[in-house]
Amino acid sequence: MGNRQNVQVKLPQNDDETETRRQNLQSARNKYQLQQPTFGLTDLEQRLVNIVNLPPMLRNFPKEEKRSFNFLFFHGVRFVFSMIYLLIFGRGKWTIPQMVRHFMDSKILKEPKGCEVWRKEEIDGPNQTKTQRAQADHWFAWQRINGLTRNLIRKVQTIPEQFVPFVNIIEENHPYLAGKTLEAHIQQGTLFVVDLSEISLNEPTLLSTMALFGIYKDVLMPVAVWMNITDVKDGKVYMPRLNGDSTEIRQWVKMRMWFNMLEGQYHISVTHIGFTHFLMDGVSICIHRNLSDRHPIYKILLPHFQYMHAINTFTKDDLLSEGAIFEKTTYSRRLTFLRLISKHNENWAYNTHASLLNGLEIRGTMTIPGYFFKDDALLLHKAIHQFVYEYAAHYYGNDDVNVQQDHEIQSFRQELLLPRKTNGTGGCGMNGIPEFTSIENLVEVLTDFIYICSVEHSAANYPAYDQFAFPPNMPDILHGQPEEEMNDLDEAMPTGKELFYIIGAKRTGTQVLTNSLGNYEDSYLKTMDSDGKAFVKKFQQNLLGVTEQINQRNNDITAGNNGKEIKEYPYEWLLPENVLNSINI
Repeated sequence: MGNRQNVQVKLPQNDDETETRRQNLQSARNKYQLQQPTFGLTDLEQRLVNIVNLPPMLRNFPKEEKRSFNFLFFHGVRFVFSMIYLLIFGRGKWTIPQMVRHFMDSKILKEPKGCEVWRKEEIDGPNQTKTQRAQADHWFAWQRINGLTRNLIRKVQTIPEQFVPFVNIIEENHPYLAGKTLEAHIQQGTLFVVDLSEISLNEPTLLSTMALFGIYKDVLMPVAVWMNITDVKDGKVYMPRLNGDSTEIRQWVKMRMWFNMLEGQYHISVTHIGFTHFLMDGVSICIHRNLSDRHPIYKILLPHFQYMHAINTFTKDDLLSEGAIFEKTTYSRRLTFLRLISKHNENWAYNTHASLLNGLEIRGTMTIPGYFFKDDALLLHKAIHQFVYEYAAHYYGNDDVNVQQDHEIQSFRQELLLPRKTNGTGGCGMNGIPEFTSIENLVEVLTDFIYICSVEHSAANYPAYDQFAFPPNMPDILHGQPEEEMNDLDEAMPTGKELFYIIGAKRTGTQVLTNSLGNYEDSYLKTMDSDGKAFVKKFQQNLLGVTEQINQRNNDITAGNNGKEIKEYPYEWLLPENVLNSINI
């Protein structure tokens, strides 16, 4: 990949072969160029999206970025199989019970976790118990902290204005407030909000929603969901129901589904595509343009960008093209997706959005019980930081001056900061990248970039089949409107064609075809010297320790669920073996 040619590992100020280094870098700059993607939008659409605020991406696709034959073969086989499966089963309309039976009886499809929860808790079933209803409510809350988008929940400081007119209604006989007012929960730091109101982009034709969550018996539980009905300034509030008639209970189940669908749109556009795939595309280009293949930092970063440009080019040119099947099987359309990405990237700041710990502290979520993503992500972030620090300190001779005098690493930072321009002469326009005046500052940024490419992307992508493949759990698309009176939830379900396209897309998009975190392929290890390989080996050993901690925690959860009123769910998605090195699919 890229401008990799030899095994030498030298900082630019220590390299005698300056001309060779310069020529190799110039060759890389010719191949790797930034541009503002337009996605085939008209001029009017580009202005609506504010195209200059999208993350810049690769202009032309170099041959060095092509996927391996094995990758293309296995990916192609999975895709073709999914299309055949679609042709066989994707006809007519499927009811929810039919979906459940299909997953249970299938010898090919694994039952998604969302289907398992729906089935075991008898959701929308006539014999569902109060305990099962509470368990299903906890799963809904669990999805906010351990599902696909885990960084939206934040502590409530004041009651959101959307909920103010409904406070008395919410507090009256609420099953999970333990007799306390919302203000009391705010004072105790046990009330949280997930705000998806921006999904509407202030357009009355689009839905927006918001939900409150509280701590009840040491687990996170839903308090209320606000959903706009006819206008973004209007709305109704829906609450959990442990008692009540079937109509009231079904209405609450329906609101959970619609909330999950809207969060799914945020996940696809912002959490996943926008701020792992597209954001890191520009970072990779800046690496190739500014760091020689002889640079030690180039060698440690490159494995974490393997195949990324290939999948991003496919996403840009095919999945987000006008009229693509992807667009036909999601509630939102590509213009909405791109507008959301542009809006968030305009306000993206390194210290707030790239820093895991700062983000958690700013949102006030460090103390949420059962926030297993947070626990595991911090463990992995610490392991990555230790690896990068020891590696960088070695090659910079434990001297900050060497970082300051490294003109390649300094130019890398400058291009990250350079404002975006539509004419292709700009940079990534990243705000707040700290100055590379010390080893620690450099390591902080490198750690966060590696974390996004590996941990964050894996957490955002690989649970997608478990969450999305069973539409009642987290739909890509629902039909009708949430305020419509439905005696049967089946009316809102995707068509058979939509259903099996979604299943096929999630199976294909969650394939594991590259190595797990820290297990670099031989093609990368061969470019490292013996010291670099030793640091990699130590990193792998540290990750084994992380594996032990997560497994022990999950075993304790399983053991502690015996006889518990509301059981907890183990979280396995950030076991190091489930985290891939790069954004490759």
